[in-house]
Amino acid sequence: MTNASHSSVQQFKTFIHEHPLLIKKVREGELNLQETYEKYVLLGEEDPTWEKYKKNREEKTEENNSTSQLYQKLWKHIEHLDVNQVENHINDLNGAIGNILTLIEQFKQFRNNQMSSSQSDHFFNRPKD
Repeated sequence: MTNASHSSVQQFKTFIHEHPLLIKKVREGELNLQETYEKYVLLGEEDPTWEKYKKNREEKTEENNSTSQLYQKLWKHIEHLDVNQVENHINDLNGAIGNILTLIEQFKQFRNNQMSSSQSDHFFNRPKD
């Protein structure tokens, strides 16, 4: 008897992996796993109530089609891309980044000069005994 129940549990595991929406409903708390297992044992795998929990193959092909359409659009835009224009934009960005780095370096030097001058001021402005 233990082997029979063990094999039905194994069959249920296989069944539930073939019905990903069923797993989702159990995880969301809409269905109870124990009750679902009992329904499975009573109704069997071939019952029409399980169809709504299967992921349709049509949905998968639609996802694949939408992905391929996205790639086609992307390639179409890349084909019409002017490489010289992209190169000019990259050079402009490179120049802007260089200017920002120069500005940061100047700010650091200014800050270091201020720090050193304020430290030297403190050194000479010691209170007298």
